[in-house]
Amino acid sequence: MENRGAKRWRAHLRMVKLFDASQRFLVECRVLDLSLTGARLKPETDRPLPLELTYCDGDERNFAAASLVWIRKGEIGIRFTD
Repeated sequence: MENRGAKRWRAHLRMVKLFDASQRFLVECRVLDLSLTGARLKPETDRPLPLELTYCDGDERNFAAASLVWIRKGEIGIRFTD
């Protein structure tokens, strides 16, 4: 049973970047699932991440505020807060 509030799309080939609140680059991630409300990502490294992030699409044109929601088995879940 699906408990998500928004439809999601698989996007395995897409890469995005995460930045901290000061706009410093943190890590590049592969997008596993994407929806209007959040994303499931696979970070390229396992470095610690802050709870508040900035998500940047692969074109580096679109930025969105996000919150780290969960971390499991090398994957993370974020919720867009804009």
